[in-house]
Amino acid sequence: MERFIADLVKGFESGKVSRRQFCETVALAAAVYGAGKANAQAPRRGFKMIGINHLSYTCPDYAKARDWYTSFIGMSNTSGKDNGKRANLAFGPEPGKGGSFVVARTADPARPRKLAAAHVDHVCYTIPNWDDARVNAMLKATGRPFRARSGNVNVLDPFDYPVQLANIEEENPWK
Repeated sequence: MERFIADLVKGFESGKVSRRQFCETVALAAAVYGAGKANAQAPRRGFKMIGINHLSYTCPDYAKARDWYTSFIGMSNTSGKDNGKRANLAFGPEPGKGGSFVVARTADPARPRKLAAAHVDHVCYTIPNWDDARVNAMLKATGRPFRARSGNVNVLDPFDYPVQLANIEEENPWK
């Protein structure tokens, strides 16, 4: 709730949110918060999604993906989950607080998968304390090609899967 209010105040102070929108949003947030946890999380229809739990990523060599995602992206190899064929790579808040993970696994040649008509085009990870110069320097040091614009970078992982890194302002779906 604190972050929500801080972002709302920032939007108001920068002129992105009008005084009326600010007041209405604070009043609605206070009402939801005051209604209690049980009422605030009860969806009207279906389920209420609160975040991504995990992405399953099958690739030619999970260890190569694991090493790249832990060393470059800063994910953590979850203790006890690396069995030589797959690893759980955690990111975000701590377990139980909304964190997510990528399951990196080596493809099983005995079980070829039929390609689906739909696919995940890319994954975008939010990076805190974004600094264009720092991010670009880190990418240059890896030797991997990338495309950058202010607050946003596109790079290919070791298996040429598109990965986007962004700050919260550039990839904020509510702005």
